[in-house]
Amino acid sequence: MSKQPKTASTKMTSFTGVFLLVFSVLVVVLDTANFFAIGISFFIMLIGIMLVMVGAMGGFEKKPDPTSTHTEVLREIVKVRCKYCGALNLETSQKCSNCGAHL
Repeated sequence: MSKQPKTASTKMTSFTGVFLLVFSVLVVVLDTANFFAIGISFFIMLIGIMLVMVGAMGGFEKKPDPTSTHTEVLREIVKVRCKYCGALNLETSQKCSNCGAHL
């Protein structure tokens, strides 16, 4: 879990969802005779549940650790030229790969 405080947008999303849930329950309880209002309240309740879930999950975003750094080791390949044939050889070579002469 993140120890960072939730942003204002996630709190607002949760509060809006809770408001819609309470509103839809009140419409169903207080206006039971109106079938259309009950149907609309069902969809408002679904939207409210989704907003509460989105607001609750908004604080769990994984953010990269600012202290971690990426290091990359680069190694330069040095080649030496043979004085007899002119071929390029690795710096660690003892003999030329082309003519076999001592470097």
